[in-house]
Amino acid sequence: MSTPVATNTPSLDNKHVQLLFNDPTHCGMTIKNLSIFAKKKTILTVNELRFPKKGVVAIMGPSGSGKSTFLKAMSELMDENLKHRGNIDITCIEASKAADCESICFHFAMVWQKPTVFPCSIWDNLKVPLRKRKVAHKEWRELMEHALEKVGLIHELDKDWAKQKAQRLSGGQQQRLSIAMGLLKDSSIFLFDEPTSALDPISTEIIEKIIKDLGRTKLVLLVTHSLGQARRVSDYSAMFHNHEDKGSLCEFSSSADFFESPASPQSREFIMMETGI
Repeated sequence: MSTPVATNTPSLDNKHVQLLFNDPTHCGMTIKNLSIFAKKKTILTVNELRFPKKGVVAIMGPSGSGKSTFLKAMSELMDENLKHRGNIDITCIEASKAADCESICFHFAMVWQKPTVFPCSIWDNLKVPLRKRKVAHKEWRELMEHALEKVGLIHELDKDWAKQKAQRLSGGQQQRLSIAMGLLKDSSIFLFDEPTSALDPISTEIIEKIIKDLGRTKLVLLVTHSLGQARRVSDYSAMFHNHEDKGSLCEFSSSADFFESPASPQSREFIMMETGI
């Protein structure tokens, strides 16, 4: 994937945050002056950040630096104890889709660390996003089978998969079913919060391939503690760190630049602690 020419913010705190995607045809989301609060305490700040219209962005950093909270702010999924202030401008959503949805969160597909499937059949899980989109019932089966094919599930399920209980699937299969639901939601942006941390190596490899495939046509934000995973699947990397008792973005660049020559001292320290090098 080609990388647009970068410029850096003049702020000392963000001098390693490359502002890629100046061209609106490449920019999928712009964040400015984002602050997230828990009661009256600021727990995360992002001064300015731009994401591409498509590609995989790995979001890394130590525990407590605000990575998962950042994803929740993107999709308006924060709980009632959290508030946010600032601008999140999403430009990778088609105008027709934006007009049809009441909430911005419908444009995001969220895949959590623990698979989130409903205690019912695979069919009843997959029909939820189709019903929300008001898709004609006669189209459901074909769309469902296509989504299951995309995540590599269709050949692993029973022949009468529609009646198969979702919660009887393995953890990795449930995670892929969650992704299939996101595909049926026709989301423009996928958010993954450590989706493979509880999975075996084989399931992890399958999920990583799906993430890379999604990044060819959509914007994917992936929170991960695995530097190896970030190196394998991401096109761009964002590093968060703990600064003055709150989370803060300290670096954003192409993953090639990040792993070859991390610019911020926080990134270098994190990589050294994780790899021992």
